[in-house]
Amino acid sequence: MTWRERIDPEMRGAYRGVPFYVERADTKGGRRWLIHEYPRRDKPYSEDMGRRAKEWRLQLFVAGDDYDRDRDALIEAFDTPGAATLEHPYLGSVMAVASDVAWSESTAEGGVCTFQVTFSEAGEESYPATAMDTQREVGLAADIFEGSILDDFADKWSVDGLLGWSLVAVERDLTAVVRGIEDVVGGIADQVAEFIRFPMNVAGIVIGGYNRLKGAVMRPINALDLYSGRSLVGQSDDDGGGANVTTGLAGDAAAAGMGARVLLSPGTPVRAARLLRETAESAAAVPPPAADTPERRQRAQNAVAARQLNGRAAALTAARLVAETDWPSRQEAQAAGQDTLALIDAQMATEEPISDVVYGALVALRAAVTADLRARAVALPGLTTYTPQVTLPALVVAHRLYGDARRADEIVIRNGVPHPGALRGGIELEVLSE
Repeated sequence: MTWRERIDPEMRGAYRGVPFYVERADTKGGRRWLIHEYPRRDKPYSEDMGRRAKEWRLQLFVAGDDYDRDRDALIEAFDTPGAATLEHPYLGSVMAVASDVAWSESTAEGGVCTFQVTFSEAGEESYPATAMDTQREVGLAADIFEGSILDDFADKWSVDGLLGWSLVAVERDLTAVVRGIEDVVGGIADQVAEFIRFPMNVAGIVIGGYNRLKGAVMRPINALDLYSGRSLVGQSDDDGGGANVTTGLAGDAAAAGMGARVLLSPGTPVRAARLLRETAESAAAVPPPAADTPERRQRAQNAVAARQLNGRAAALTAARLVAETDWPSRQEAQAAGQDTLALIDAQMATEEPISDVVYGALVALRAAVTADLRARAVALPGLTTYTPQVTLPALVVAHRLYGDARRADEIVIRNGVPHPGALRGGIELEVLSE
């Protein structure tokens, strides 16, 4: 096929579907160069600024008994805003804009209108891609919420003037409220009893206990134990899992608990979120004492403040857990998210009065967690099941499912397989859908 066969023999073209004939076509292209010339230097420097927009200068015409109608249609096409398809007789179809148009008619040459048109490459409108860091937004909202928790508890908690049995009763009420996290982390009750006269310390200890639970889940070194459900007995939290809430007495109190041990394995982040919800719900079920005397009214106020502190600390930790977890599947992210949002909702719907500052911080935290789940969970693969017919190594199963044997550890960890070299046939496995 020669060039004569690759072009329109009648040299026809069109713009926005309006046809015309082409008499001559010129094209401009190349690259954009910025030439830098310096004093007392013989050699310039040419800076490449990228490819220049292509231009096509066409000399075209319409002719015939209805040339005036064709002329008007073509003028309307050139005046219409926006880019359109230019059918070029030599180059084919290109997206272009008519940037410079001139036309002429002559009485001596009736029945024809000649155009001189410069078409410019349309290109595309593009802007720098931006995306919100939803995980960071959750962290910022959590920090604000944490500050409101500390201030609110400090305003409500008081043991001034309480002595003897009254002080012991307050300690007993506080211990009952933190019993859930005490059973998981350990050492909370003894610490809050020691610092019971200092509300910032008490708040730091409770939040620090929940942070230690989260730290046990998030530490990569414990991933195999966590996913297989093995106990974390005897593992300390010396790598910074303790509270980092404030300086001064509260910080000292939180630091005192960094050596405490996690007594129960919180398992995966999904299980940890459920455990946080259950812990908050168990504390909320602790009834406050009857407020029939001034001392008992003060004790009841402290019990309510302790319940709010515990529930809010659990919600705070769950929000951070969701934001800091790189979820492997959509179902796991949604399950943990449901427990976290339920925790936050419970703190917003309490019967006890709630300050505007704390409520506003809860609303902002809920919005941030929701946005994070919406942004990150949608793109995740789902969970499905696979049952090998015969006993196979995890490497073979991973290759069959994903075409990638390197994902064998993922299958082993998720299903708690005791031996990766022998995945028993007939046993259903939980795997990612992609």
